[in-house]
Amino acid sequence: MSSVSHVSTVSPVHLVDRDALTDVSEKWLAEDEKAQEKFLRISAHSGVDTRKFVLPYDNILNLNGLESRANTFEQHGTELLSAAIERCLEINNQDPAEVGALVFTSCSVPIIPSIDAAAILKTRLPANITRVPMYQQGCAGGVVALSLGAKLAELGKPVMIAATELCSLVFQPQNHSGAHLVGAAIFADGAAATLLAPAHGKLNVIASESYLIPDSRHLMGYDIFDDGFHLRLDRTLPSTLVQRAPQVLGSFLERNGRTAKDVDYWLFHPGGIKILEFLRETFSLSQEQCHWSYDVLREHGNLSSATILYVLESFMRDVTLKRDETAMIMGIGPGLTIEMILLEG
Repeated sequence: MSSVSHVSTVSPVHLVDRDALTDVSEKWLAEDEKAQEKFLRISAHSGVDTRKFVLPYDNILNLNGLESRANTFEQHGTELLSAAIERCLEINNQDPAEVGALVFTSCSVPIIPSIDAAAILKTRLPANITRVPMYQQGCAGGVVALSLGAKLAELGKPVMIAATELCSLVFQPQNHSGAHLVGAAIFADGAAATLLAPAHGKLNVIASESYLIPDSRHLMGYDIFDDGFHLRLDRTLPSTLVQRAPQVLGSFLERNGRTAKDVDYWLFHPGGIKILEFLRETFSLSQEQCHWSYDVLREHGNLSSATILYVLESFMRDVTLKRDETAMIMGIGPGLTIEMILLEG
């Protein structure tokens, strides 16, 4: 059995709140009044109050080409990741030499080598650590990393899980599509890290599972054009989840001797307010059972793969699971994939 340790989160310095969005829309969409009105309407109902970015929003609005994005990601992404790693080691009082692997996830900019290599050399992690960088898991990457880390930790050494997402670098100023307007209203930048310990702890991983929904590849991902990556979000995504998630989750819990009513706390990846509302209503949950996902979306926005670690950090600050209590982590990513982890005290 492996257990989740304390989570460190690191956010950049450039704050964008609701009050700034009118100025953002006027600078970005001045020549497209319809898109401007839609962006402000989406933002007003997004469930997001504040977000932080590695660049001032004026710089983000003028992003151009892949080279500058890659350079920005390498510089600022490495800084955030290194800070998250060092803070994680410190708050968990972890000897760096004992960490056996680093599972790193990001879907922002696919540079090679991945920035986890640079961060290892900037931090106290050993140079001979096993590296597992992941890119194409998207928003589900944090849950996938936790699941993989739990399995690797059972080999006997602590495993660090880290995520760094600079979602701002996927912004395309010339794209005024509905999906891109949604992305511009909810996505943000940040990094986080935690440790999976190879022993029983306060938050123990009981089981994990992935489920790939057939015929759903078109619902989420990136379209790759000559000028870079463009966000793809299909409006039927929430309804597809409602149709499939109860059966998928129910089967997973049944194989582990439980039902949805047995789960005390729910930690959803907050992909958006509509997805959160669909999931909460589908599983007939009270706000108290899953408010950490709403809190993170409101205070930080959607940080793609890093978001679930922010949710986990918020939850662990508030709750210590009793021995007979359970919590469910659920993430949704490109595929579509449903990622599930069952935790207990």
